[in-house]
Amino acid sequence: MEAAVGVHTAARRYCLEQYSLWAGRYAEIVRRGRDRERDGYHYTPEALAMFPRYNVLNAIRVELERIDPAELRDFEAAKERVARAGETANDEFTREPIGAIDQWATAEERAAFCGYVRGLSPADLGAVEPLPFRRVLAAEESEAVWARLRERWQIPAGYWYPLADCSVPGVAAFDSAAFSEGAPSRRLQGILEQRGVGRMWELREYGPEYEQEVSLFDPHYNGAEGYWSSAALDWIVYASHESSVTVGGWLLEEVKAVWPAWQAHLWPGAF
Repeated sequence: MEAAVGVHTAARRYCLEQYSLWAGRYAEIVRRGRDRERDGYHYTPEALAMFPRYNVLNAIRVELERIDPAELRDFEAAKERVARAGETANDEFTREPIGAIDQWATAEERAAFCGYVRGLSPADLGAVEPLPFRRVLAAEESEAVWARLRERWQIPAGYWYPLADCSVPGVAAFDSAAFSEGAPSRRLQGILEQRGVGRMWELREYGPEYEQEVSLFDPHYNGAEGYWSSAALDWIVYASHESSVTVGGWLLEEVKAVWPAWQAHLWPGAF
């Protein structure tokens, strides 16, 4: 791994690991009922000092994934570019702090990230394990992919099948919970890999959209409708807010082959 690319990988891994750490700690205080004041409408100081940390780490991770690591050449310049992402990254969860405590926690987490990145030496990178490729699509890239996907699969401006009619053959919708058990992500990843699919798109109703390795394929609704496909557009998966997962193209036949009980788990509202 080239040193400049290693900086990018180390920073991504830092965000993922620290996110997991803080999210786990926050989950524990929620479990103990220590996240809210007695009125139930306000966070406790303990919560305010914790959840902003994983929010800002997520925002930084997304900003890092806007950077194509292939563009990073010089080690010191790469560290500064990555550190600037830590200083400036924002999203809807970080732009408007509630008060002084969460503002302080966010600033402290940014400083910790930047300190980590600026303190990296080439020797440190030998212990950094590679991560699967994932890059946030620029706006013009997203628009171009969406245009092709909508035309190929007759996706309207709103929701797709089974929440809207679809005359394209070779499409079926399943209950999402049953689908995740009958055709789990790892099995789907293996099917795609066997077909030679190395990278794919993840498109969303809103939020960041990605070009990513197949090993990151995890079709689920995350608060925004999700669509997955690859350059040939000969398969598609769509996860909706109505607990449905739609599969189309050659992938549907593969899903049926590995999931003998598929017919019993068609989405009940499909037409």
